Amino acid sequence: MAKRHFTTVRQLERNFKKFIGLSPKEYSNIIRFQNALATIKNSDENRSLIDIAFECGYYDHSHLTNEIRRNTGLSPSQF
Repeated sequence: MAKRHFTTVRQLERNFKKFIGLSPKEYSNIIRFQNALATIKNSDENRSLIDIAFECGYYDHSHLTNEIRRNTGLSPSQF
């Protein structure tokens, strides 16, 4: 993305933070979390949490579970 906009990675990060208010990594984590949460809410009960975690880019189900608890204070089974 930096090459496409003829800038450095660091300059891109600074501009992203300036205009969006978050770093690109923080923004990416929020979007990934929202996608995972929507997938959990809209999936049938036969779908395992590990499948959802891998689909949404998490390393394993505990990584996803920790993100859900950190961001919502709830466990995945409460959704």
